[in-house]
Amino acid sequence: MKYSVGIDMGGTWIRAAIGTGEGIILKKLTVPMDPLADNASIINQLERLILEVSGESFGEVDGIGIAAAGKLDLKRLTIVFSPHTSIRSLHLGILGEKLKKPVTLLNDGVAAALAEWKLGAGKGHDNIVYVGIGTGIGGGIVVDGHLVLGKEGNAHEMGHMIIDAGGAIECDCGGRGHWEAYTSGSGLPHLSRLLAQSFVGNTPFLQKSLRGRVEAREVFEYAKNGDNFALCVVREATRLNAVAIANLVNLYDPSLISVGGGVAIKNPEFVISPLQPYVERLSFNSPPKIVPSPLGEEAPLLGSIISTFDL
Repeated sequence: MKYSVGIDMGGTWIRAAIGTGEGIILKKLTVPMDPLADNASIINQLERLILEVSGESFGEVDGIGIAAAGKLDLKRLTIVFSPHTSIRSLHLGILGEKLKKPVTLLNDGVAAALAEWKLGAGKGHDNIVYVGIGTGIGGGIVVDGHLVLGKEGNAHEMGHMIIDAGGAIECDCGGRGHWEAYTSGSGLPHLSRLLAQSFVGNTPFLQKSLRGRVEAREVFEYAKNGDNFALCVVREATRLNAVAIANLVNLYDPSLISVGGGVAIKNPEFVISPLQPYVERLSFNSPPKIVPSPLGEEAPLLGSIISTFDL
């Protein structure tokens, strides 16, 4: 049996798993991502993780697949920039040289799209869009049975599509008006503060937002308890998500959109369920079915595993 080790490098954690080309995970580990770690420390951490998760099966590992957020250079196997970490110009070829294994690198959203297409909701479809709403927003797209990568692997950086031409909120990347700056896990607190300035009324969540930074989970907790301002924030986030997704529908004409990522998967009644009617109203093209990812938060990790077999 031949295996692959997959790595999913998130903003706050790194997940590693050994698995098969059919997406069967044999063992999985999760460790925190040090936001201040230098490149050498990150490479050493990845090496230790790969050896630990593969154990005695390391000799049967055919390759290492890495799913990472941020700007990539696939030809140089480099993460150029990752906005939620300290990573700058991290060359992953060094890891392959140390372990004497080939390394495959994909954007985490693209890896998730690969997993959805081969193993998840997109199985049997030739045109799908995967949208991941988590700490940031990313995704990937399959067009006519081909996973689209772009010249450097940065196609579909959809979280950096501009949805607010006025640019009221600055993104972690330094740009303004970007989708993930408004409705991702890192963006919802900023959206709450922005809307608090003009909200008419008085609620506990409004007061909390005016006093200082809130967390994304609190938006949904207060909304579940009927807080009118939290519900206002959720409605505006839904509207903005629908605008962005309708643009993707008009660009790529998919038959299916799968929505994953931690924020969406943990709060489907607020993030995923309301999207279909909004997108149907906003789309020029025939709207696709919008579904929660059956792979959940595992999609990027599964995509990293099967990437060594399918690319």
